[in-house]
Amino acid sequence: MTGKAKKARFWLVLATINIAAMIYPVSQYVRASSDDTQLFTTIVLFGTAFLLAIADAVSAIVVYMC
Repeated sequence: MTGKAKKARFWLVLATINIAAMIYPVSQYVRASSDDTQLFTTIVLFGTAFLLAIADAVSAIVVYMC
């Protein structure tokens, strides 16, 4: 497998993991019935997005350094 194909596969896997990780927080946000629940799910949604952004950045740096 060439380097270009490995990097393309990496981005595909990374996008799939990101989508899979965001499905649950988004579904909970959509189903929130009260203001308190909606606030909590908003915090969880942003926290998940923040953690994924950090993990994505570290993953990209590791892949492009090798």
